[in-house]
Amino acid sequence: MKKIVFIIMSVFLLLPQAVEPQDVLKEKVEVVNIEVPVRVFRDGVPVDGLNKDDFRLSEDKEPQTLNGFYVRKKKMNVRNINLQTGSTAPPSRYFVLVFRVFEYNEQLEKGVHYFFDQILNKNDRLLVLVNDRTLLLNQDVWQVKRREILDQILKQEALKSRQKLEQFFLAVQNDLDQTKLRMLLARDSGFYAPRIIDFLNRYLRTWNEFKTKYLIPDLDTFYNFARHLENVREEKWVLTFYQIEMFPNMKISGRIHAQIVQLISDLQVARSEDALHARIIEQLLERIDRELNAADSFPVEEISKMLVKVDTTYHCFIMGVRREVLSEDLAYKQVASDIENSLRAITKRSGGEVIFSGNIGSALHTVEEKEDIYYVLTYEPSRPERKGKVKIELPGNPDCRLFYDDNIRADYIGEYLQKKREQDPLVILEGLKLKGRTLAMKISNFKIAGSGKERGGRLSVDIRIRDDQNQQLYDQDRAFAAQESQMDLDVDFAFLKPGRYMFLVEVHDMLTGKTIMDVLQADVD
Repeated sequence: MKKIVFIIMSVFLLLPQAVEPQDVLKEKVEVVNIEVPVRVFRDGVPVDGLNKDDFRLSEDKEPQTLNGFYVRKKKMNVRNINLQTGSTAPPSRYFVLVFRVFEYNEQLEKGVHYFFDQILNKNDRLLVLVNDRTLLLNQDVWQVKRREILDQILKQEALKSRQKLEQFFLAVQNDLDQTKLRMLLARDSGFYAPRIIDFLNRYLRTWNEFKTKYLIPDLDTFYNFARHLENVREEKWVLTFYQIEMFPNMKISGRIHAQIVQLISDLQVARSEDALHARIIEQLLERIDRELNAADSFPVEEISKMLVKVDTTYHCFIMGVRREVLSEDLAYKQVASDIENSLRAITKRSGGEVIFSGNIGSALHTVEEKEDIYYVLTYEPSRPERKGKVKIELPGNPDCRLFYDDNIRADYIGEYLQKKREQDPLVILEGLKLKGRTLAMKISNFKIAGSGKERGGRLSVDIRIRDDQNQQLYDQDRAFAAQESQMDLDVDFAFLKPGRYMFLVEVHDMLTGKTIMDVLQADVD
């Protein structure tokens, strides 16, 4: 949304007989010109060739006059276009790479290298989100260094996530072993039925924790980078690399599953209390089967609207992960099978695609040739003081589907983030610079907890330094107790010899678990 503010001067002319001069009256009227990106599809294919007269726009059911209209067409592959047209270097673009990974394998690494070698230009800006970490890799960092830094972060984060996942799987296996032991020691089925119910409930809690952490997109992440992209004027692309993990599921052929089925049969012909236990166990098994095959909490509408609002194109690459058999009773299962459909809906609304493939390089080659075509309608609201719902129609094309943000005028992104900041702030790292041999930075917006003398924040700051030969010279992590809401930190590196260095700084808010990173390339004289 762009605002154009005009100052209108209303001057009341002096009457000849007036003895007192009249004050000049100044009235400020804010005229807001609203831009609404809209994508049009017929049978799933983008519709080209429309003009302004084809569209009708209303706000809160009141017709609005379109005062502007233009078509946007863009491709990620601009290098081939430049070679064909003989034009100069393309303008800067803004890429956001989002990784949810547990295994940085050879195919994913090749895909990352393809992105840097074939898609990303030297003057393109880059924001990277890897699991729970955020990293800015802009033009001031050498292109080859940007790739090396991302390689390193992906390897570290994949290993950390893998270790956390192993804890989930071990917890399920241990709980199952304990349940089997209790069943073995129990004398009658009526005694251990409640134990089975407890086990199945714990299994569901573990599954929901796993789903929230590893399957459902983190809304906070989307809201934060959406707010960031609202202020970006370059052409914007978001690429998500999504490894869908497997979750341990009870084998139908396993001993424990057979025992539970037999238990249900025995309880159904017993006393009424036992029959009730049998029904509860059946319902829990049905719920487990249903939840492991659905992603009902996937916020499709919310994410889609944000991506359209910030005028970006979103592509998603889904990769499976292979797992070995866990035990005689548990096997890894591909879960939440409708995630692919949910992501397909999100990407379609923003002009992108979702591709399920382990060959990320090939998948990137496919989408870089895809052209995103959409329209931008502009209008001046007849009632600028109100922020109503927008409706766009194509009267002459009833068979077309339109995707746009019907709440384009509302600052729902800002409202959400403000609420989240009050509940759980996102740490900010800024002002990273080298003064002589002293690295300076400002850290703010971290969580403050406690009261009195105990009130404060807890931060961990990790600084890594590499020389121009990519040799690591320094890697230390220090903890700080922050009493104020902002901390200015200066770290002296007197040992640095003249030359060019890469500084990677990572700040971790120990009270919220949030992490922010930044990279500085600087010369030491």
